Amino acid sequence: MLLLASCAAPITAVAQDERPSWLNPGEVLKDLGSFAPGGLHVGGWTRQGRGNVYRLNVKSGDAMRITLTSSSEFLNFAVFDMADPDDDAIFFSDAGVKVATLKADKDSWWLIRPILILSAPRRGLGAHYDLRIEKN
Repeated sequence: MLLLASCAAPITAVAQDERPSWLNPGEVLKDLGSFAPGGLHVGGWTRQGRGNVYRLNVKSGDAMRITLTSSSEFLNFAVFDMADPDDDAIFFSDAGVKVATLKADKDSWWLIRPILILSAPRRGLGAHYDLRIEKN
């Protein structure tokens, strides 16, 4: 039994080391690949700090329209350009504006993160969303 416990510890450590530093605990990275001609549509459920984060490969000159729909007024989303050394989002939605129109100025990949914003954590509270990505 002692042997099993000592063997299991390094496996957990390796998996933790492979986890990107920009991925928050509880988040799951979903790779959307490159942009599809007919557009992309994904849906999900998020709670504070737990949910899917989407990676999209973009080419220089690609113009995208990213739309988030949700019944929750507290659900927003952020888009990060992972080729940019700056940690700031290139887009962050706010109440009433849940559409981003963005153009890639270089080959890169964007990280799209749905975010549930609540003033106080509430047990079990989350929100369903639909995310649509279209060429603009």
